[in-house]
Amino acid sequence: MISMPAGKPIIVKKNLRVCLDCHSAIKYISLVVGRKIIVRDNTRFHHFADGLCSC
Repeated sequence: MISMPAGKPIIVKKNLRVCLDCHSAIKYISLVVGRKIIVRDNTRFHHFADGLCSC
């Protein structure tokens, strides 16, 4: 997060499902950092922005 430009979203690719703890943590991180985080797990894309998720 430190080395990336400020307006660019963070993209994470994962081959396992996102557990509830990770889901909550990423929501909180997107709220604190103020950036969009896109996580791809084995079933769908999760778009985290401003402490909310698209799912």
